[in-house]
Amino acid sequence: MKLQNSLGLRVIALFEGAKALLMLMTLLVFIFVFHLNAGALAEALVGELHINPQNHYVSMLLMLAAHFSQGELIAACVCAFLYVIIKLSESIGLWHQRPWGRTLGIASIGVLIPYEVYALLNHYTHFKLIVLLINTGIVVYLLMFFNRRAVH
Repeated sequence: MKLQNSLGLRVIALFEGAKALLMLMTLLVFIFVFHLNAGALAEALVGELHINPQNHYVSMLLMLAAHFSQGELIAACVCAFLYVIIKLSESIGLWHQRPWGRTLGIASIGVLIPYEVYALLNHYTHFKLIVLLINTGIVVYLLMFFNRRAVH
């Protein structure tokens, strides 16, 4: 029984760690390749993904990206870096089955669930539903695993 629980925690730890590394790589590309230029990044993404830049929402995105101030971009990068630190810490804590890893996991994932419910109710997509179900499942699993472990 413990092996299955340990395996589940390790899968969650790897998943959360992968999200952190993906964010870190994205952040480094934004800083070193695009030199904190949100407009250039948005244009590159639109071009790479072959999205019509004349589309109303795409043109709004391009306009917004071009008008970000340097301070706003730096603040966004700091927030992204904090996300990486939190997710890597969570991943390490879960991997080693530490109570603080569980707490960090429940808090960092659980805090997003109300937003995900709101986003799903506001505009339903299958992707939003899947994200909500995965995150809710992870939080429930962490609550159950550590509560069962405390009893034994």
